Amino acid sequence: MNKKTILLTGGTGYIGSHTAVEMIGAGYDVVLLDNLSNSKAEVAGRIQEITGTRPALVEGDINDRDVLRRLFAEYPIDGVIHFAGLKAVGESNDIPMHYYNNNISGTVTLLEEMNRAGVKHIVFSSSATVYGDPDTVPITEDTPLTATNPYGRTKLFIEYILKDLAASDEQWNIAILRYFNPIGAHGSGLIGENPNGIPNNLLPFVAQVAGSDCRTEVNEETGAKDLSLPSLQSLRSPRRFSLFSSYSFNTSTYQPGWP
Repeated sequence: MNKKTILLTGGTGYIGSHTAVEMIGAGYDVVLLDNLSNSKAEVAGRIQEITGTRPALVEGDINDRDVLRRLFAEYPIDGVIHFAGLKAVGESNDIPMHYYNNNISGTVTLLEEMNRAGVKHIVFSSSATVYGDPDTVPITEDTPLTATNPYGRTKLFIEYILKDLAASDEQWNIAILRYFNPIGAHGSGLIGENPNGIPNNLLPFVAQVAGSDCRTEVNEETGAKDLSLPSLQSLRSPRRFSLFSSYSFNTSTYQPGWP
C-alpha cells in the first residue's frame, strides 16, 4: 500500500511542526510549506532528529499561486492540513487589511490550486476566537459564532468559504478544528512555540524572558501532542461533508480517542 503524502501549510510553525511529527510517526509522507515569517527552517531538521525522517520543506507563501502550482506538480499530495495564517488578535486590529489579505485571500488561492490539482481533502486550523465573547460556558459546536476582532473574523469567514465549497461540490472532504489554549512543547525539547521576534502569546513570552532556566509542567507532550492528534484522526477517518462540520476542543481536556 502506497504511503499518503500530506501537505502542511505553516508546517514549521508551532502546531504544524508537532503535527508533522505525529504524521510521520503514523506512516505518512509530509511536505511542509512555510514562508518562515514567524518560524525557522531549522525546524525541519529538528523534526528529523525526533522522527528519523526529514520532511520536505518548500519555502513559499499560500498567496503565491506559482509556488503552489509547482508544489502540487512536484509532490503527489493526497490531502492538506492548513495551519498557515497570521494569528495575533491585537496586531489584527492595527493592520486588518494585511490579515484579510494573508489569511482569507491566501486560503482562497490555496483552495483554487488544490481544486486544480484534484486534491479535495482539507483539514482547516480554525480558532476559538470565532465564538467571540460567549454568553455561556462551556462552549460547544452549537454556540453562536460572532467574532469580535479582525483575526477572528478571518477564521470565521474562511469557515463560511469552506461551508460554501462543500455545499457546491460533494467531492470535497472538509474538517474544521477550533483550538483553545494551545500551549506546551514536545517532550524532546526540540520543538515548541518559538516565534520570531516578540511573541504575541503569553507562554513563549514568559519562556523567552526566563531563558533556559524556564521549566513548566506542560513541557512534556500533553498539550503539544493534543494539538496534532485531531488533525491526524481527521485524515484517518475522512468524512464527506455536504455541509460545513466542525470540532471544538481544549488541549487540556482532549482525549486521544477523539473523534
